[in-house]
Amino acid sequence: MSEKNLNSGCDFDKHRAKDVSIIITRKQEGVMMMETSMIQDYERQRLMEYADSFRELADTFQNFKTEEENEKSVSTEGERQLILWERQLSEQRAVFAGQLQEMSRMLSRIAGQERSMEKISEKKYRQLVREMRTEGILVGDLFYIRAGDGHRQYSIQLRTLKAVNISAEDAAGLLSVLLDMRLVPHRNCSFFLSQEWSTYLFQEEPSYHVLTGSAKAIKQSETVSGDNFESFEHGEGSVAILLSDGMGAGESALKSSAMVVDLMQRFLEAEFSVEAAIRLVNGVLLTGGAGQNTSTIDCCSIDLYRGTCHFCKVGAAPSYLKRDNLVEQISSRNLPLGLIEEPESESVTRYLEDGDYVILLSDGVVDALNQGVGEAALPEIISRFQSKNPSELANDILGYVLGQCKGEVRDDMTVLVTGFWERAR
Repeated sequence: MSEKNLNSGCDFDKHRAKDVSIIITRKQEGVMMMETSMIQDYERQRLMEYADSFRELADTFQNFKTEEENEKSVSTEGERQLILWERQLSEQRAVFAGQLQEMSRMLSRIAGQERSMEKISEKKYRQLVREMRTEGILVGDLFYIRAGDGHRQYSIQLRTLKAVNISAEDAAGLLSVLLDMRLVPHRNCSFFLSQEWSTYLFQEEPSYHVLTGSAKAIKQSETVSGDNFESFEHGEGSVAILLSDGMGAGESALKSSAMVVDLMQRFLEAEFSVEAAIRLVNGVLLTGGAGQNTSTIDCCSIDLYRGTCHFCKVGAAPSYLKRDNLVEQISSRNLPLGLIEEPESESVTRYLEDGDYVILLSDGVVDALNQGVGEAALPEIISRFQSKNPSELANDILGYVLGQCKGEVRDDMTVLVTGFWERAR
C-alpha cells in the first residue's frame, strides 16, 4: 500500500475515532440526564409522602379527644380553672395541627416545582474552560438549570489554580461575558472560590432592584419604639419589607413586634408563603407561650424578576403606592395577630413600574395626622413630594405629620419607603 493510502487510512481512523468519542459522550450525557430526571422524580415522590404524613398527623390532632378528657369535662364542669385549662389545651392542639398543615402545604409546593437540567454545547463548554483557565479558574461539571417559573441558573464546579482570592462576584462577571447572560452568585454561595472543587450556583440577575429608606419618631414618654421593621431577600429574586406595630408602647411593645418580625423573616427565608408565615406566627402569639402581646404585621413582598408587589396586611395601617403624582391607598380592616385562631389577612397584588415607591406606615402616623388635616388627605400630601431618594421621601412624610401634631408624639411613628427601579442594561 502506498504512503498516500496509508495516510488516508490513518485520517479515516482518526475521524472515525472522533465520531465514536462524540457518540459515547452524547450517550453518557443522555444517561446522565435520564438519571437526573429519575432522581428528581424520586425526590418529588418522597416530598409528597412527607406532605401526606404531615397532613394525616394534623387531621389526627384536630379530631383527637380521649375518653378521659370527655369524662373530665363532665365531672369537672363546675370547676372553672380546669375548664379553662382544657379549653387552652384544645386551642393549642388546633394551633399545632395548623402548623402541621402548613408544613404539608409547603412540602407539596416544593414537590410541585419543575426544574430541568441540561448541558451546554461541547464547543461552548471548551471555550469557557479555556477562557476561565487563563483567569486562574478551573471548570468541572456545568449544568444549565431552567426552573418552572422561567428563571435561569447555572450549577458549576469550580476551583482556583493558585491560593489567590477570587470572589464569586468576579467569577459571575466572567461567566456573564462567556455565557452572554448577566449572572450573579446565589445568596448561599461562598464569597471566595476555593482551591478545592466546590459547586457554585449562579442565577440570572433580576430585572429590577429596590432601595428602602426609613424615618421614625418615638413616643415622647418612652425611650424605645414599639415599632419594628426589616428588609431582606428571600426565595429566588424576592425582597420582603416587614413592619410590625406592637400593641402598647415601650419595651413590651418592642418585644412583641421584634418577635413577630424575626419569626416572619425566618419563615419567609425557609420559603413559606407570606400567608402561611402569618398563620404560623399567629399560632405562636395565640398560645401565649412567649408571653407576648398582640401585634400588627404589614408585609410587602416584591418579585424582582416579574415586577410584582404583593401586600399582605393584618391589623396594619394603610399602605400607599406612589407613581409620579398618582398615589393609591391600600387598606385593610381586620384584627391584629394573636387575638383569633384564624387571622383575617387581606392580600392584594400590584404590578410596579420603574420609579414607583411603596410606602408603609405604622398606626402612630395615621393617628397623628388625624390631629390635623385627617387621614383622607394623606394620598394627596404624598403626591406633592418629589424626593427621589427613599430616605428623603420618608423624612418628608414624617416631617409633615409631625407638623400636623405640633411635635407632640403620642404614639410611635414609623415610615418605610421602598423605591423600585429597572436595572440599566
